[in-house]
Amino acid sequence: MIIGYLVLHRCENRALGSCVKCQRSYCEEHVEVKPEGLICLACSQGLAQPVALPITAQTYNDADLALFTAASAWDADDTDKFADLS
Repeated sequence: MIIGYLVLHRCENRALGSCVKCQRSYCEEHVEVKPEGLICLACSQGLAQPVALPITAQTYNDADLALFTAASAWDADDTDKFADLS
């Protein structure tokens, strides 16, 4: 499972078993026990790739994404924005 918010990396936990849908190995943190067997979080969330996507991020709408984009935009005069944080 690929995890992390800022720096993506592979989960370092020991594998518990394999997902019955994708056959990849997963730890107990990234697998769910379902009636059909062990299902990894990626398959459970309907994702094609083994990436842990927080449930909150799945509910972002276009307005949320536009707000994040606007908040992260830098103006030309923002070069010393963090200069006074001491």
